[in-house]
Amino acid sequence: MFMAAKKREYMTSLSGNRMVVKTNERITFRGLIDTLEAEVLEAQVLASERNEKQFCAYLGEILDYLRVLMAAEVKQTPLPPPFLFGMDAEEIHHLSHKIFTNHPNGKAVLPIYTQGPLAARLNTLRAKVREVELFAVRIYCPDETGKQAGQKTEIEPREDIILALNRLSSAFWWLFCEYVSQDK
Repeated sequence: MFMAAKKREYMTSLSGNRMVVKTNERITFRGLIDTLEAEVLEAQVLASERNEKQFCAYLGEILDYLRVLMAAEVKQTPLPPPFLFGMDAEEIHHLSHKIFTNHPNGKAVLPIYTQGPLAARLNTLRAKVREVELFAVRIYCPDETGKQAGQKTEIEPREDIILALNRLSSAFWWLFCEYVSQDK
């Protein structure tokens, strides 16, 4: 009977039967998305406990999109641009920048502890998405991957993933501002 070689503990499947060291950049990226999903889920629980049904639903939309993002990365398929809260990627981008100009005193809302745990969590998620976006730029940006015309590299550029993460950080900024501007 033929026995396959035992997989080393420091190895994991990148796709199919292709094994890589767990420090592979794509595996690291998947871990960052996995952590982000877990933190969004925690925020959703917090919103639910505070009876913030609309914010619980918003966070559910983001969680669903992060799962689509993960699947697109694993399967190496195109990622559709985000459509969240009834807005497409450009509307999310525009709205997140418009927040500054529509604030009553003309200044940005800055996070402070008195805004409460959910506001702090939304701001943390915004910052966390930025970290994941920077990592994605490092590994998926054509200029960073070293990909030249006709050249094959280990990691193909994924501008769809970079766009998605950029819009997710904008979405979290919008959520934070919406939450703190509520009449409580």
